[in-house]
Amino acid sequence: MNIASQAGIALLVLSLLGAPSPAAASEPEPPFCKSTTLHDYLTPLKRLPKLRELPFRRVREPRFRGVHIGAAGPSLAVNGGKAGYQLQWDTNPRWDITVTFARVDGNGEVVQRIGQRHLRLGELAPALITEPGFALPGKPAIYRTTLAIRSSTGRKLAEFGNYYRVIRPTVHVRLVPDATVYRPGTTLFARIENPGAAFVLFGDGYAIEVLEGDSWMELPDPLVTPLSFVAPGTTGSHCITFPIPTSMPTGRYRAAQETVISWPFERREKRPILRAEFEVAAAAAPVSTAAGRRTRHRAS
Repeated sequence: MNIASQAGIALLVLSLLGAPSPAAASEPEPPFCKSTTLHDYLTPLKRLPKLRELPFRRVREPRFRGVHIGAAGPSLAVNGGKAGYQLQWDTNPRWDITVTFARVDGNGEVVQRIGQRHLRLGELAPALITEPGFALPGKPAIYRTTLAIRSSTGRKLAEFGNYYRVIRPTVHVRLVPDATVYRPGTTLFARIENPGAAFVLFGDGYAIEVLEGDSWMELPDPLVTPLSFVAPGTTGSHCITFPIPTSMPTGRYRAAQETVISWPFERREKRPILRAEFEVAAAAAPVSTAAGRRTRHRAS
């Protein structure tokens, strides 16, 4: 760093350290920060014939004849996963269970029968839980599981089913501010957008950098933000926020947020740092919002 850059950073740090807490720090998050679907990867499943579905096992399941039954594995599987069911009971119902696993086409017709399992719950005593399931292949396709329940006498009691879509992982994630120009005393809101097919974790802390000459210099004291998870094809459920001090000099800045990107069976961790540039303008200058983003008045 040259002497001019050092002096510029020093002056900026002194001005920020001496700045009073801006009122904008308490500004509530705008609708821009709410989770939004960018790409619905489950659209192909919504066109398939309806099944009597069971909820994912982490959701509190209703009882069926005294037995908790839930689906294992979410409907969207990036790079493969698990498909099947979980049954939990207090009193063994002595049912006969048949679980089937197949690959289906866009109309729900079976194109490949992959596996089938038979269980007699009475033979599992004294166990109180079982999780019949199958490993989802990594090959992109639509799969279906069915769970048929029969009494010990062979009478069919119920049948449930679930669809699963397997997709290949793709990394496409960005940090987007709600405007391009801000005035001192206002608040920057920036959200993580994840149109790709991967899982994104962000939070813990982020930094603000200032452009000094041709170099970006990080301001001291990284800011804290809670850990947050962003599913494939969505935006985060909250923004990182930066209340801009009233004494902040005009200039070019950017927010820098480290992320962790992952998917099942991926051994190498990806930790890209996302950056979003913005400008701090003089208090009386007009403020332009980013194209396609919400427009809101920013008082000086």
